[in-house]
Amino acid sequence: MRYPTLYAGQRLTGLLLQQMLPDVIVKGTNEDRASTTTVTNDAELVATLEANALYHITFFIHFAAIDAAQFQTQWSVPASATGVRSAQGAAWTLAGGAATASAADGGYHRSGVHAYGTAVRYGTRASASNQALAQEESVLTTVSGGTLALQWAQAVSNASAARVAAGSSLHVRRLA
Repeated sequence: MRYPTLYAGQRLTGLLLQQMLPDVIVKGTNEDRASTTTVTNDAELVATLEANALYHITFFIHFAAIDAAQFQTQWSVPASATGVRSAQGAAWTLAGGAATASAADGGYHRSGVHAYGTAVRYGTRASASNQALAQEESVLTTVSGGTLALQWAQAVSNASAARVAAGSSLHVRRLA
C-alpha cells in the first residue's frame, strides 16, 4: 500500500511529498518512574492519528529496571481503533515461573501478539541504568482520530525507578 494515492498528471507539492514520509518521534530525555504500577502515557512517545486511516506503527523502547521492579507496557489508541500489537524482547519468566533476570544478556526471548490494552511485561538487565530493548509493532485502523501513546510503568512497585531512555522512538507510517 502507498499513501497518498498518486494519479497520472497530478501536481506534486511539498505537502503531498511530506505525506509519503513516516513520522519518527525520538525521545530526547530519559523518563523515570518509581513506586508505581499504573501505566501512563510516555511524555514524548505520542502521536496524533487521523480518522478513517490505516497505519503501520513501531515502537523501539530502550528501557531499564531492576528485577524487583520489572517493566511493563501497553498502548493507548483512539476510540474504536482496531488491530493488535506484536511484542518482542527479553522474557521475564520461564514456563516454570522462575524469573529470568538477565534475559537481555542472552537469555530467553518473549514474543507474542496482544490487544493494545493488554499489559506486556519484559525481562530486564537487573539494573536501573543498563538498558534492554523491546520492539512493539502494529497495523492499526482508526475510525475516529485521536492520540496514540506508549504507556508504561513498573510491573512491581519499587522505589528504584524504571526508565524509558532517550533514543527510544516511535515510527508512524500512514498506509491508507
